[in-house]
Amino acid sequence: MTAGGEPAGPAVGDILADFTFASLKAMVIDATGMAFYADKSEDLARIFQLRMGLVGAADCAAYLELLKAPKSEDCEMDALVAELTIGETYFFRHKEQFDALRDVILPDVIERNRPFRRLRIWSAGCATGPEPYSIAIMLEREFGHRIADWHVTVLGTDINQKFLARAREGRYDSWAFRTMPDDIRAACFTPVGGQWQINPGFKRFVKFQYHNLIKSRFPSIIDNIAGFDVIICRNVIIYFSPETIESLIPCFHETLTDGGWLIMGHAEPNQHLFRRFKTVNTPGAVLYQRSDRHYQASAPPLAPTPPPPPSPSPSLVLPRLTALDVAREPPRRPETAAGRPSPKAATPRPAPSPSLPVPPPSPPTGGGEGVSRIRELADCGQWEAAAAACDTLLNATPLDAWAHFYRAMIHEQVGEAELCERSLRRAIYLDRKLVLPHYHLGLFLLRRDDAAAAAKAFRNVQALLRDRPDDARVADTDKITTGQMREAVEMHLKLIGEP
Repeated sequence: MTAGGEPAGPAVGDILADFTFASLKAMVIDATGMAFYADKSEDLARIFQLRMGLVGAADCAAYLELLKAPKSEDCEMDALVAELTIGETYFFRHKEQFDALRDVILPDVIERNRPFRRLRIWSAGCATGPEPYSIAIMLEREFGHRIADWHVTVLGTDINQKFLARAREGRYDSWAFRTMPDDIRAACFTPVGGQWQINPGFKRFVKFQYHNLIKSRFPSIIDNIAGFDVIICRNVIIYFSPETIESLIPCFHETLTDGGWLIMGHAEPNQHLFRRFKTVNTPGAVLYQRSDRHYQASAPPLAPTPPPPPSPSPSLVLPRLTALDVAREPPRRPETAAGRPSPKAATPRPAPSPSLPVPPPSPPTGGGEGVSRIRELADCGQWEAAAAACDTLLNATPLDAWAHFYRAMIHEQVGEAELCERSLRRAIYLDRKLVLPHYHLGLFLLRRDDAAAAAKAFRNVQALLRDRPDDARVADTDKITTGQMREAVEMHLKLIGEP
């Protein structure tokens, strides 16, 4: 037994001397992208020792085989990732960046998106959720009067399943609020035992999903990773190799709409890496803006947010984040519990947006050239152009299941929930063997809080994938493999309590 009471695995020295350790280490770094551990063999061996003791693996070869085994309810790779990743975070972390978000970025994207009333923000590597919830609190309290009837999405993604479960629950220890004044915490959270539960009004924009930045290519409308106005990816890429980072930055660029903004960690500015972006310096923060058309903001970069009409009560306005540096006592209780996001309501369809530059066409995927073109438009956030292309294809071929599926994806992005469900069910009716419509119907039903119906849809996906190899592509798509889809479905079933 270890000092903490866990079963002891092989000694760290024996793990380091094991002939298979190098292969085990390489496999884990390849699966997670965490080149941070490339020169930290002893640290990695200690983590292996803990997990090997818990699962009863006698040596590195046995543990490697366990990690390679087909996904099960208690997936060892998920448990290992939970040990490898760092979840220490707190609300409104790095106030200078949140000041820039409030004073520069959000006023710009809200004004730019006013004609079509939607806003999409991605928190990549969100850990247990304080970052996306901080964004939601800022949106509600400082910009709520301007986006009251908008379709707003704040998406938090992470590779750590345990972190995502805690994020969905939205319950935190006092230590997570160490830079938030008591009155703001009291306005946004409800005390539950020794913890604080975020109030439902601040959860309505936020949803969480599993996403591996290394293994899951993006942008991709199928993964819901496309067409963002703001991407925040702080203190994540520092764990990756230079080659991996070099390949990721263009993906972030293509996943933003034109004029969209990227916020990276304080330690991550690099003019070479971000050469395709316009760099904007603000007090204490460096921001990156996609500007394919040399986009100029409607207001100077540091213009303050216009005052709301009418002005809300001072007690309801989030104070400037320079006032949030309040030291607090460390936590006494661990965070607990898993939950799932609340459903979203439909909003009116947006008005058409201006034409945006279109990337060069890629080889056709499932559904033919027409659907491939629709995907290209949707992946870069050109929702109106993608919808028009979909409608043109459906007018010509009304029985094209793929066209109905992608129309459903576009309905979802612009907040047309009822039409999304209708198009998904139409695609399934036309071709019951297509995997992706079943999967996204499960996600839709999960957001609607219909766990039983969602589980049925996910079981249909499992049945369709039963005899396919893990490395096979799902329904001719070039971005999602059968193994990745199995992993996602198993995760969702686990979170809703299905065996």
